[in-house]
Amino acid sequence: MRGDMKLLYDIKSIRGGYVAFAGDKGGYITGEGMISNGIVSFDKINIVQQLDHNLLSVSQICDMQFSVHFDANGFYVLKPGFKIPKELILLLAPRINDLYVLDMSQAITTSAQATCFVSKATEKDSISWHRRMGHIHLRKMNHLVSNELVNGVPLKNFHLQYVCVSCQKGKQTKKRHPTKKINTVAVPLECLHMDLFSPVKHKSIRNDQYCLMITDDYSRFSWVALMAHKSETFGIIKNLIIQIENLYKLKVRRIRSDNGTEFKNHGMAEFCTSKGILHEFSAAYTPQ
Repeated sequence: MRGDMKLLYDIKSIRGGYVAFAGDKGGYITGEGMISNGIVSFDKINIVQQLDHNLLSVSQICDMQFSVHFDANGFYVLKPGFKIPKELILLLAPRINDLYVLDMSQAITTSAQATCFVSKATEKDSISWHRRMGHIHLRKMNHLVSNELVNGVPLKNFHLQYVCVSCQKGKQTKKRHPTKKINTVAVPLECLHMDLFSPVKHKSIRNDQYCLMITDDYSRFSWVALMAHKSETFGIIKNLIIQIENLYKLKVRRIRSDNGTEFKNHGMAEFCTSKGILHEFSAAYTPQ
């Protein structure tokens, strides 16, 4: 295509189609001619007056049995019959519909899909198809479309500028609590951790279905008590604290539990106050 008729000969007036340029510009084909440098001639040169630059089709040059070569110094049109040795070929881009399509997934390929020249999908379409495909990775979406592995999806290049919130939430993992390297408890019974198992599926021989576990923070020694009813928790804790204080001649200073009603009640509060024990409660869904 040319924007003017200089250097052209055998010009014919025709009513061609509309040609679109970049930036929402375009023009109509109003004529056709030939151009030559005395050695090589090209025919069917379309005239589009709104075109500011001259465009030359590589595929049309090859249709005339010439070979085309590009390097750092320039562009060369070679005589018909020129062949490149196979050992010099690093990449092969076959011609598909007047386009030379390069597939970078293989070193040398004989068949390729036109993935580089498909139109870009809008942001709205990309988001819509990303959700329809179950929030798969964008690279996988383009792979499925370019290889025609999914029916009904338009052949477009999907791209996303925004961050998918659903994908981020699905990939989030809970951060682990740091390992406690230094023991802040100096003596046994300084802090007792306690928790109650919920009703178990199978009862014990004595029909017990609850299990209370109390662990000493310093020695990691544990006491386990089975009970038939949840209301027995306070009595077992009270008797155990009195017993181990007399046995080891030490005093329980702190106890730590969750906010369950078996631990957080009026009787437990009065007992801790009378013994001078600090009762600490852990936050919900966090380890004690």
